[in-house]
Amino acid sequence: MKDALFNSAWGPIALALTVGCLTMLAALAALGRPRSTWIKGRLEVYGTGGVTAPDDRFYGTTEKLFGKTRLWGYLAQKAERANVDWRPSETVAWSIAGAIAAALVVGVLGGGVALALAAGVGALFLPSTVLTHKGTRRMRAFDDQLPDVLMTMAGALKVGQSFNNSMKAIADDGDAPASEEFGRVLAETRLGRPMDEALLAMADRIGSDDLRFVLMSVTIQRQVGGSLGELFQSVSDTVRQRQQFRRKVRALTAMGRASAYLLLGLPFVTAGLIALVGHGYLTPLFTHKVGQVMVAVMLGLMAIGWFVIRKIVDIKG
Repeated sequence: MKDALFNSAWGPIALALTVGCLTMLAALAALGRPRSTWIKGRLEVYGTGGVTAPDDRFYGTTEKLFGKTRLWGYLAQKAERANVDWRPSETVAWSIAGAIAAALVVGVLGGGVALALAAGVGALFLPSTVLTHKGTRRMRAFDDQLPDVLMTMAGALKVGQSFNNSMKAIADDGDAPASEEFGRVLAETRLGRPMDEALLAMADRIGSDDLRFVLMSVTIQRQVGGSLGELFQSVSDTVRQRQQFRRKVRALTAMGRASAYLLLGLPFVTAGLIALVGHGYLTPLFTHKVGQVMVAVMLGLMAIGWFVIRKIVDIKG
């Protein structure tokens, strides 16, 4: 490794770029937004003007240039759904820095251009993947809480409390993420946002189909009339049945997902065992151009296979 690092033609350049990436990451951490700026960003929807703080100029220019693009909106929605305080410019900066660092590490270790590019592409999408994973986990946690939340609100409405007070009970005594989301809805309504708009924004923020189904039921109930408490109790039973159906489907497709994990991990496990038993046996795959192309093609085919299997076992219900 030392010989590859100090004696290769592009070793000093790789080291210089690595130091530059680390410096940029340190600058990102040092110039991150303070809490007050985060609060100002949350209040922009109420007409605060979106003024960039003086100590936030590092990201402010990027937000002004690309803030209206579809990519920026997509990344902002991902961060908000995951409840992570990341601006789109921060996500892009970390993605680019991680991609450069991963490509340089693989290149310095002698992985070749193809593997370096593959590592860079993988690291480029890593922050977005993390946000997606955290957002999905948070959405599932909210869906699991939704039937109990609706039953609690139905009980509060039946004893004569208002709709706002029933949500306040969830915000005060419930568990996250339901308590956080309903608390935010109440805060937005206190600031003058209409209740319907705040609830729809919560549904878009979480991305829950069950919550959208509940809000649609509430809208219809307001048009035709009736007891909101009885409606919530009925909808709670319906949501619980929908979730039971999804769990049953997930159990039936468990073997397909296990096969996907096995087929994806088996080549790496086999390569690790071969590397331990026969030292240097796999070296041509990383030192010769043909071997590097074979590895890159293999990784691409594995990614396609994973995508196809995921589509097969992903049954909407």
